[in-house]
Amino acid sequence: MIGVQDRSERPEGAITRPFYFLRHGETLYNREGRMQGQSDVPLSDLGLRQAEEAALLLADLPIERIVSSSLGRAMQTAEAAAKRLGLPIESEPHLMEAHFGIHQDRPHPPWVPDFWAGRFHPEGGEDFWQFRDRVWPALVAAVAAGPNTLVVAHGGVWFAARTKVRMLPDVVDMPNALPVQVVPDGEIWQVRPLGERTLPEGSDFYHRPS
Repeated sequence: MIGVQDRSERPEGAITRPFYFLRHGETLYNREGRMQGQSDVPLSDLGLRQAEEAALLLADLPIERIVSSSLGRAMQTAEAAAKRLGLPIESEPHLMEAHFGIHQDRPHPPWVPDFWAGRFHPEGGEDFWQFRDRVWPALVAAVAAGPNTLVVAHGGVWFAARTKVRMLPDVVDMPNALPVQVVPDGEIWQVRPLGERTLPEGSDFYHRPS
């Protein structure tokens, strides 16, 4: 374990433009409860269908750029949207999920909440603060180069952003393949889901007791 660090300072760079965020579709590891991290796990059959459904919701929106994590599950999800929108995909490796070192591909361990709270550094991987310091500037840059950027990434990227801003509603655990529109208002992000699915409250994954 490592001690909790004070990381509440204002981030270098801020997101001021509205954008769209889409977590990748379901993978087999999601279904089995395994640690994916940067293991390149493809979408499941359900995940592929979810990606197509998300793409339909995004098809008529004024999206001008697509920036995706370079991991396959995100790229597969982005490809479905890109076909509908007629846009290229910009691959951004700094938006990859956290690296969990020797624990990748294994079942979720009991220290998962400690990792997201910044109290655990997995052997051979990165701690939460290293992860956040990697993804936040990449997210800021992706949106700044917009307008109307669609960012396709991971639940961990969303969670990391949540530690930098206040979200309304406070979405802790972003569902697979649920596209949302984010409208920044100072340090507050207004989050609006697209389609009929609703945003969850709370989280069993990030806040599960250790």
